[in-house]
Amino acid sequence: MMKRILKVKFQDMVPVIAFLVIFIFFTIMSYNPRTSSFRMLTLFNLYIIMVQVMQTIIIACGTLFVVSQGHIDMSVGVNLALSGVIGTWVAHATGIGVLLIPVSMIVGLAVGIFNGIIVSKFKVPSFMLTLAMLIGLRGLVNFIQVSTHNQRLPENLVFMNEPFVKILLFIAIMIIMAYIFEFTNAGRYSRAIGENETASKFAGIPVNKMKILAFALSGLMAGTGAIYSVVTIGATSNQMGVFFEMKVVMAIFLGGILVSGGSSAKFYKILLGSFSIEIIINGLALMGRGDSHTSEAVQGILLLLMLLVSQLASLRTKRVKEIHEDPPPETPEKIAEGSEQNTA
Repeated sequence: MMKRILKVKFQDMVPVIAFLVIFIFFTIMSYNPRTSSFRMLTLFNLYIIMVQVMQTIIIACGTLFVVSQGHIDMSVGVNLALSGVIGTWVAHATGIGVLLIPVSMIVGLAVGIFNGIIVSKFKVPSFMLTLAMLIGLRGLVNFIQVSTHNQRLPENLVFMNEPFVKILLFIAIMIIMAYIFEFTNAGRYSRAIGENETASKFAGIPVNKMKILAFALSGLMAGTGAIYSVVTIGATSNQMGVFFEMKVVMAIFLGGILVSGGSSAKFYKILLGSFSIEIIINGLALMGRGDSHTSEAVQGILLLLMLLVSQLASLRTKRVKEIHEDPPPETPEKIAEGSEQNTA
């Protein structure tokens, strides 16, 4: 039992250790001998990192439910763009600026529900479906942008770009999504499906409904991220959300969540992964290495290392679990609890 606990702690501590190493390394490398200070730790720089990371975390909050089930949503970036341009267009067309908020969230939610229905009812692989959505919806976004051009943020929503407002709303969203994932059946059942979908069905978990719910939450958070994007930039753009899905996926996997999801999916890991990516990008810029190819190369190497270490730790834990195999749970609640204890 003690060995298994130690292995669980090691696997879960991998993203924590990685984050600390990344933060300490780039903090040291940002030292400015002229002012005898660390540029990484200045209030202005920390605020820049916070602004950049909020959008990633918001969308990752929803994508986490999809990944915990062993699926992937590659359409969150283009969903963000579509939600943003439609929401802003409706706000200007009606003259009611505040409509940007509900319309963007509804569009994002609709795209997510569509993805969930196709994946659950027609058994289409989530990667192929959402990749097709990424390509198709990007064409729609470009068409709308050509017709409407870049649309400015409605004047009555400019206040949302104030640091206090953005950070306060961000914290509220994060608390709500963390509670749903960690303490409700939506999160427990999602992790159970990722561990063993067949056993989840026999235990009475509504697998298809949970898949639709997971993609719906992913879409809803993409729509919410669109609001943050328009507010931060001050206008829509055909570059909104470009390659953003890769950034979200990087944040999730760099945080130590396995591709198979299951019990490896924990909320705090998306926070660590998201901040790790932004610190890498920011730190390289402070070092004068902010070019995209250097940043992408470093992120890719770190992601490979994280996946390798996490996978090795998971394989060792599974071997121990096979030796001490317990009777399968008989109820949805038990199997959900079991998914959280597979590595404990």
